Amino acid sequence: MLATIGGAFAAGGAAAVPDARITVGEVGASPSDPTVGERTALNVTVSNSGGSDAAANVTTVRVRNADGDVLDSVTGVGALSAGDSLDATLWTSFDEPGAKRLTVEAVANQSTTGEFVTVSRDTVIEVRPTQVALDLRTRALDPEDLQSDEGSESSAGDLSVGGIQGIFGGGGGLDTGDADGQGDAPPVADSPVEVTVVNTGTTTADRVSLHAVGTAVDGDERTVSVGPFVVEDVAPGEERRVIVDLGPLDRRSEVTVTAAFRADTDRFDDRGADRSAQSTVTYPVREAAPTVTDATVRETADGVVVDANLGNAGGGEMTGAVVSVGDAPGVEPTAAGGEYFVGTLGASDFVGFDLTTAVNASVADEIPIRVTYTERGVRYTETLTVAAPEADDDGESGGTLGRIGVGGVGAAGAVASGLALVGLAGAVGLAVRTGRIGGSTGRRRGGSAP
Repeated sequence: MLATIGGAFAAGGAAAVPDARITVGEVGASPSDPTVGERTALNVTVSNSGGSDAAANVTTVRVRNADGDVLDSVTGVGALSAGDSLDATLWTSFDEPGAKRLTVEAVANQSTTGEFVTVSRDTVIEVRPTQVALDLRTRALDPEDLQSDEGSESSAGDLSVGGIQGIFGGGGGLDTGDADGQGDAPPVADSPVEVTVVNTGTTTADRVSLHAVGTAVDGDERTVSVGPFVVEDVAPGEERRVIVDLGPLDRRSEVTVTAAFRADTDRFDDRGADRSAQSTVTYPVREAAPTVTDATVRETADGVVVDANLGNAGGGEMTGAVVSVGDAPGVEPTAAGGEYFVGTLGASDFVGFDLTTAVNASVADEIPIRVTYTERGVRYTETLTVAAPEADDDGESGGTLGRIGVGGVGAAGAVASGLALVGLAGAVGLAVRTGRIGGSTGRRRGGSAP
């Protein structure tokens, strides 16, 4: 905040009005609310009144602090005829916060008498304490979130989606198709993360660069390291939104994005970009949620048959889904019916399946149902359970559900080895009981995957 006080003139102690009527106009500070240590410009206008009887040569413009010390000065400013004005810029900085009173003086030599005229104006500047603070926010995106409208000719560097100012890393361009509008163009990014850099401090952050490092969720193995990428300077109250492409990623990872930067005031201390801010995001987003519904467990001559629906209670798509009998004491899947290929399940869809297993009812209380599927290029395995038949139960019994564990495996994680490609194709045709979660169609299919 800046306030200007006065603008009087004096002529070498004489009481008479000088021939050159010199005045100092309002002093403008830039920035108007500087912080401690921030270099501040004082923009000064010196004028010679139109009613002056003489021209004047402005020899010096200077600024003093409250103790009278000269903080800065310029000389040989220029000549002023009656009615003219000229500008000068003075520079200063402040060591402490608070209201600072400054005095700007202009010294001019009158053309008629040769006398020197000194005029002054006081100004008060409110100096804020320095606060260096950079906030980093991250959000995992799907590559489809960045596809351009059909027919767009934008490039990745010109991308502007919801205020996003560019893409770093990867090698893709916007999904625009070929010149004839045919064929599939590469995605904008393989594994995009939106990064927002917000300056919540009182001084500009410059030399900002971003670096992303990921480690597998199911272990300590590093999965990705990209950057550094340079971001434009961020002034107080401003933000920069960019996309960092992690590249092809086949394991779910905890990704830490680090912004290294330097405060604007650090440059006066020859300090490098050694400040930092961090944010962590899990990539990719996991939105599919497998569940088993309408489960019945019955004993047959071939073993215990689990007849149920595999549903997707989440918002993401499951692909390559396979259900199988998991490992547990007293439970052993049969060679013919131990697993079932389901295929693709969209959000809120379900598909019927059955599995056959040998169960020692005196040992096993539950039958584990292992569900393996792919979502956004990452292979996951999750285990659900249904209740095993009681030892003295000769008839059909209803199964109850419980979740006993969740885990993710790499994209190279194998589906059970007994599932050949021919068998997979046949299994897709066998899964005929499909629909939306919430009820069974009552339709049956011929059997499980070979």
